[in-house]
Amino acid sequence: MVDYATLLDLDGCFVQVGAPEDGALEIPAFALIGKRAKLGGSLIGGPNEIREMLALAAEKKVQPWIE
Repeated sequence: MVDYATLLDLDGCFVQVGAPEDGALEIPAFALIGKRAKLGGSLIGGPNEIREMLALAAEKKVQPWIE
């Protein structure tokens, strides 16, 4: 986790999507404080919701936007 935090720009934001397999997410406070970083989280849904989302994306021919 600390390695990821060091990649953030000043005032960056780290968003954890889903939960780690063991359920633990540990990050030393100073890894965030030093970068003035924000930490957030988001659930992505269960397997059925993910399947529905991928089916909709395929149906609508959603393409990635890569810069």
